[in-house]
Amino acid sequence: MTPKKKAKPANPSPVRNPSIEPSPSQNSNYRKFIEYMPTAVAMLDRQMRYVVLSKQWQTDFAQEGINLIGCSHDEFFPNLPQIWHKNVQDSLAGTLEHWELECPIPLRDNSTRWVKFNVQSWLTDGGNIGGLIVQVEDISLQKQLEREKQQAQQTIHQAGDAIYCLTPEGQVCCANPATSGLLGYSEAELFQLKINDIAPDFSPVVWQEHYHQVQKKGHLSFQSCHQKKNGKILPVEVSASYLGGQSETENNNLQLLDLPLICWLVRDISNHQAAHSAITASRDQLEAVLNAVPGLVSWIGSDLRYLGVNKHLAQAYNVPAEEFVGREVGFLQTSPEFNQFVYQFFENQKWIDSQEITANVQSLPRTYLIVAQKYQRGKAAVFVGLDITQRQQMEAALRQSEEREARRRVELEEALAELQRTQAQLVQTEKMLSLSQLVAGVAHEVNNPVNFIFGNLSHAQNYLQEVMGLLELYQKHYPQPIPEIEAILEDMDLAFIKQDLPQLLESMKFGAERIRDVVRSLRLFTHVNEAQVKTVDLHEGLNSVLMILQNRLQAKGGRSSIELVKDYGDLPRIQCYASQLNQVFMNLITFGIERIEMALMQGKMRETPRLKVRTQWLEDEQISVSISDNSPGMSKDECQQVFQPLFKGKNHEETSMGLSIAYHLVVEQHRGQLECFSDLEHGTEFIVRIPSLLVQSD
Repeated sequence: MTPKKKAKPANPSPVRNPSIEPSPSQNSNYRKFIEYMPTAVAMLDRQMRYVVLSKQWQTDFAQEGINLIGCSHDEFFPNLPQIWHKNVQDSLAGTLEHWELECPIPLRDNSTRWVKFNVQSWLTDGGNIGGLIVQVEDISLQKQLEREKQQAQQTIHQAGDAIYCLTPEGQVCCANPATSGLLGYSEAELFQLKINDIAPDFSPVVWQEHYHQVQKKGHLSFQSCHQKKNGKILPVEVSASYLGGQSETENNNLQLLDLPLICWLVRDISNHQAAHSAITASRDQLEAVLNAVPGLVSWIGSDLRYLGVNKHLAQAYNVPAEEFVGREVGFLQTSPEFNQFVYQFFENQKWIDSQEITANVQSLPRTYLIVAQKYQRGKAAVFVGLDITQRQQMEAALRQSEEREARRRVELEEALAELQRTQAQLVQTEKMLSLSQLVAGVAHEVNNPVNFIFGNLSHAQNYLQEVMGLLELYQKHYPQPIPEIEAILEDMDLAFIKQDLPQLLESMKFGAERIRDVVRSLRLFTHVNEAQVKTVDLHEGLNSVLMILQNRLQAKGGRSSIELVKDYGDLPRIQCYASQLNQVFMNLITFGIERIEMALMQGKMRETPRLKVRTQWLEDEQISVSISDNSPGMSKDECQQVFQPLFKGKNHEETSMGLSIAYHLVVEQHRGQLECFSDLEHGTEFIVRIPSLLVQSD
């Protein structure tokens, strides 16, 4: 049973009863006899208090400087098993004269040891039981040996390999269950066999020689053959050991006797031999495969020495393959690159690696792709080199061809882009020229009748005032007109005519002025026959564009109107191609209106649609024109590509050539800058900057 930990007494000094009187039999000689006994012996009274004890008991169980006489035995052994207390009671009652008990006890150093109590009662001079005499024997080593023996016996019994012992005459005297499983004999049948019945090669003469050899060396390993009960021969590996004597079995456990024995540990190596044969066949097959590989193959150990090479490598350097074995890498001095690659490969943690190296083969430089693979837990590696010299030459030629084709492709793409831009510009220029001529003709034809109407409206107004004055004079002097005139006056509602006719003439005058402004904006926008640089007011061009696009800004088709915000700065007159800049403004403003219209149609406008035109005179002597809208903006990539011809946005809407032409007119024609800034939440802004070289003060 497992002993409990010894409880620490509350009082550090043992409790003694000084009134104990020794029995008359306890004379001084008897005390000295017990005190000087070489074992731990104690004499206790009926209350289990120490009366006499040996020095060995004092040494083993008492603290230094403490006298145990009169102390209670239970104080120093508080965790003894219940059987102890029962036997003590029986002994004091006289029903149990002598008994023994083995149990673990705790020591002062908190360790535990096994002891054997030998207890018997002692009698007083009157013949009564006066107490107990207790002798304690330390059996910890014996218990440990028993445990180790049991473990060893259990290990042998449960071993997967066959283990059996043989007498000097070769008789089987004990065996574990695995032996029966290996040979097919029962345990009783095994004990009837001799070694030559199991191992036919071991005749009595051979056995005696083997016995003496193992006895002399103590241990011997070898391979042999065992014959099973069914006659089948098994290849085995035997490990023989000399024992001082292990013979018979008891409950399938080996028991120690005094006979010198030979113990055989036998392992079936049938599978091992089959595997070895398979490995040999695989090795031969691998060697044939590697010799068939059209490359240089070598096996190298981590000590940087060759383990072998294939026939192609040996033939390439005209050296027999067997001469490579054991030689250091690089002994041929044909490729420092390969030597360095091998060294680095074994130094790093990679299991697979590859590298292109150059080697001299038959005095010619060749390029090889070396592929390395480690094996045997990194202690060796195989290196396969494939000749890629011709492939590299072809790749170099192909790269040169691809580079030429790439340059030609870029040149053709640039030429095509330039052609498309030039074509678009020519088409746009032709359109603008035709439009300019048409607008100029229409404006001229419209301008003459408008001027005629506008010029005669003042005369008509004067004539009307004179006629009205005459009518008022007639009404003053002839207040009672004839019935016929009175009827006509009543039908024509002269009072209404007198009130409405001036307003009618004023409306006609406003309409004529509006037509004249439109004609003037058209003439300013087109700038017919103005292909040269001239000094203009930039605001006039912007206003003419906004006048032409006024209809696009008004509410229609169920959508709200687009608010126009003008934020004009104080700008000087500038030198530019006026018609080209007007075309730029037209394209940028139209783009903004179209994005707002699309957002309104898709329901993505979260605020009042707004288009803002802002002009500034910058500190670096540049004119800046900003055209922005508050429609959902574009991404950064779209901003970078928006000036490309026929660019498609994220919503798959396709821009016209207008932005591409505008970019060309600003950057190339006016040496300026045209930039696009956009935010997905706050709309898009185009900024046109004209450099100071084109600026001219009035």
